Amino acid sequence: MIIAIAAVLVAVAIGVGIRLGVVKAKDDPAVWHVDPLTSANPKTPNWHRVVPADSTVDRHPDRDAHPPTFTASASQLGAAFDAVAMGDERVAVVAGSAAEGHVTYVQRSKLMQFPDYVSVRFVDLPDGGSTLAVFSRARYGQKDFDVNKKRVERWLDATQKRLA
Repeated sequence: MIIAIAAVLVAVAIGVGIRLGVVKAKDDPAVWHVDPLTSANPKTPNWHRVVPADSTVDRHPDRDAHPPTFTASASQLGAAFDAVAMGDERVAVVAGSAAEGHVTYVQRSKLMQFPDYVSVRFVDLPDGGSTLAVFSRARYGQKDFDVNKKRVERWLDATQKRLA
């Protein structure tokens, strides 16, 4: 019985230590504020990216998709996307801004506060309208249960509705 209680206490202490380490880890813009149009593929499989067809990224068949186009300008698209992103839970800006056309957000998981970084670039199209590039990736781990893909799809869907 004492061994079981000790094991539980050790497990709790380890969990608390991991959570404190995750929460105190700095969101370094030099590392996480990247251009989704040119960013390299992470070595871990816990990411999702949406980039226009003419992007120079090394496309991954399961983790890269094409973005929608919008009739709004890139600045209008940026404002709408930013409102959606900042309206989600546990989201903060790491660097840049939608008004500048390039922004990186961090969204932390509810329980353990694991950070995911979402870099976005808003692009005016030559014939009018706009599009965007979004690169969402986890800082820790290997598996994200499609959290990054679902976030990108949710934010894009909400942005399209906001601009409709």
